[in-house]
Amino acid sequence: MNPPLPSNARFARDQLAAGCETMENLLNGLLDSKGSIAEEVHAIRKLGKSLRGGFALFRLKDATKEIQAIGRLLSGPRDAVSRLKTWNLHASDEPGNVAAAIAGLLDQQTHSAARRPPPETVSWCIERVAEARKALAELAEENLDETVAGSLKKLRKQVRKRCLHLDHRAEEDFHDARKALKAYLGAVGFLPADTVAINPQMAEIAELLGDENDIATLSAWLENHGFTVNFAPSLWKLLKGKRRKLQKRVIADAASLFSADAV
Repeated sequence: MNPPLPSNARFARDQLAAGCETMENLLNGLLDSKGSIAEEVHAIRKLGKSLRGGFALFRLKDATKEIQAIGRLLSGPRDAVSRLKTWNLHASDEPGNVAAAIAGLLDQQTHSAARRPPPETVSWCIERVAEARKALAELAEENLDETVAGSLKKLRKQVRKRCLHLDHRAEEDFHDARKALKAYLGAVGFLPADTVAINPQMAEIAELLGDENDIATLSAWLENHGFTVNFAPSLWKLLKGKRRKLQKRVIADAASLFSADAV
């Protein structure tokens, strides 16, 4: 990994402030949206994950929590779309009345989630962004480049640790590895281009972990809505098989990439 150069902290802080402004604009856009609410929320949440990585560069934990709260509050519309997409991708050919009931309910929830959030909700989210921007503006100037360099090193170390721990196959391990990767890649995105050399395989692993998480999320939804293994054994066998296949690929790719410390 190439060490950040002097003045990178100033660049990252400016980019982070601009990202917060974009977040505010996207949130305001929800109030009179003419497009897909789910897609607009997806853009907000995607930006939020990146911003959280940026705030991690400066060790602004409270600001990170402010942005995280927005993603959680607005998760409903995009999660509904994601569940239906995952179903169509992995299980739409599953026969039987149970599958028809699942598909119908997923589709209904997607349509229900397409409504704009209340103005009060959007205002609350904008307040969270304002608090995060305030923390950034109040950041002391001293030793910022050292802080950024140290944070980036710590974030990358966390990625390696999480990704080399996946062979334990604990469900939370895959989730934690995905969060660590997103935080690191998000942080790097606020630095000048080519500051840090990123192996493309790292982004590929993040995508695979996203696919694995989508199946995990759909499985949790099925369980919570009564579509347990007792009522849909073949469906659960199918999803578990596809999830295990993704996990095996992630474990192998992560071992190949991180064991030799090649990032």
